[in-house]
Amino acid sequence: MLVVQSFAVWCLLASDLHFITSALETCKTAWFDEHDVSTYGDSELLSDLRRKHRTRICSDPVDMEAQTVSGIKSQHTRNTFHTFSAAEGLVCLNSEQKGSQCEDYKVMFTCTGQFCSECRTRWFDHDDPTGNGDYEVLSDLLRMYPREICPQPIAIEVQTVSGEPASNTSDTFLNYDATYGFACVNADQRGGSCEDYRVRYTCPTEFCQVSERCRTQWLNSDDPSDEGDVESIPQLLKTFPGQVCGNPLSIEAKTTSGISAEHTGDTFLSYDAAFGFACISEKQRNKQCEDYQVILTCPPDFCQGCRTSWFNLDNPTKQGDYETLRQLQMQHPNEVCSQPVAIEAMTVSGVPAHKTGDVFQVYDAARGFACVNAEQPGGRRCQDYKIRLTCPLDFCSV
Repeated sequence: MLVVQSFAVWCLLASDLHFITSALETCKTAWFDEHDVSTYGDSELLSDLRRKHRTRICSDPVDMEAQTVSGIKSQHTRNTFHTFSAAEGLVCLNSEQKGSQCEDYKVMFTCTGQFCSECRTRWFDHDDPTGNGDYEVLSDLLRMYPREICPQPIAIEVQTVSGEPASNTSDTFLNYDATYGFACVNADQRGGSCEDYRVRYTCPTEFCQVSERCRTQWLNSDDPSDEGDVESIPQLLKTFPGQVCGNPLSIEAKTTSGISAEHTGDTFLSYDAAFGFACISEKQRNKQCEDYQVILTCPPDFCQGCRTSWFNLDNPTKQGDYETLRQLQMQHPNEVCSQPVAIEAMTVSGVPAHKTGDVFQVYDAARGFACVNAEQPGGRRCQDYKIRLTCPLDFCSV
């Protein structure tokens, strides 16, 4: 009798433990391929990976996936693994294979806890599965929400729009990692289409720690030619000395006529804060690249050289909140330079503009700031904003 009761208690505890574990929020890292296959085999040990990528992998993963660098899942290869676990990583030895050698593998870890939540974005649902499937691709989201996502996330979470974790569905995923994003193809599912998914990313902690950010003016260092249009960070630094930060946090691009890059139909060779922007004409379909301009979001140290006081000329009680450079120069002619190199905006209560969720019609150093009530999602009204500008150093030395 005692044995039966003990077994029943154990079953209840096991059930509770499974419930608690499945309820934990988990996130997947990027893929890591530290070592190439050699005469000995391939090794992707957690200890080695964390030594080089400490902030990009949690110390105690709860799961690990592996596939060849060409994309074949580990369970579909003929290799036998000497080590294969989330706690240790992967080791494949050629000496332990039968009639073949080890493949070249990459690994991805599933993490939980603070690693996932310390610096996390909001949820994004850019696509739905009505066409070929549901694609929530990082490059697309960066173009649409450049100030809200870091260019190199360390983890990704995916769930249905109803809140069900992706791992609890029966769908098969083409991609699900922090480097690429998420893709579910309808044709890959058995007897149905993909669910409608949303994603959120975990960013390096410094992305969230930077509460003050400033934006440059719109910059255009190159005209489109037969080759294309390139607005690289090195070229921008050379063309606009003193007006461009060397380590931007994010980048946005639009045509000189004002069309957002994601709405032009062009394909981009590069669109990230590390390199900049590049559109190559030969990559387009029977057309040349548009003429693009870019704006950079910079860390606070770029803004601090010659900074004005905060200005709040308007409030959003009418059409919106307008803090334009022309108004400031008219009302404070001796306090504002004629050509600012950067602009910051926050609510009068101290919330940085990029964290409010408002949509801005104008937010650049050349024109100032404008938030229009009619353009806000859900019919809400703009927050009440204040701005300050960074001027050339000679403005402060006069």
